Amino acid sequence: MVAEYVRVFQSENRSMNDAFRLDNPWREFSKAIGYVLAALLLIAVVLFGLWSLIKLHRQHQRTEWMPVGLKELAGLSITDKAIHHELDDLNVAMTNTFTERHHWTSDHLLLMTNGEYIFYVFRHGNEGVVDHLFLGHASDGRWFYTTYHFCIMRGLDAPGSIAEFTKTYFAREFDGKSDVCLQHTWP
Repeated sequence: MVAEYVRVFQSENRSMNDAFRLDNPWREFSKAIGYVLAALLLIAVVLFGLWSLIKLHRQHQRTEWMPVGLKELAGLSITDKAIHHELDDLNVAMTNTFTERHHWTSDHLLLMTNGEYIFYVFRHGNEGVVDHLFLGHASDGRWFYTTYHFCIMRGLDAPGSIAEFTKTYFAREFDGKSDVCLQHTWP
């Protein structure tokens, strides 16, 4: 008799569970939400992976550009005719009352209002992925780097000195050869 009761109870319990599974719309909805969330998670993981690969590739390109930029920078001299011409043009632009104070940059040279200058090379980065890279060799012999976005820098007023430039544009001094210049300086 007990065995018969257990068999009937199990049969009824099983049919109640089956009925609950089939007749419960929330179960199907929860299952669908689970699939959607899993798909979104998979998409997020794939996108993060692609973003990481792109960042790694661009960082590699930036690292490869650095010695080329330093070599180009080391070859710049105030005695070069083209560089001297750039300096003359900047001096005229800075003293001309009709030009604005933000005419302190040329293709290879930055002129401070006190007459100090910085030869520079620049590699454009990619916002949020890879830092910009500005490398400079100052008229006082020091080398600088910054990750400040140079396009912004060019439209602003000329700094009064190299010291003001380094403070305003988050430039750091380095030895002119090491890869320390690949470090981040600006938020």
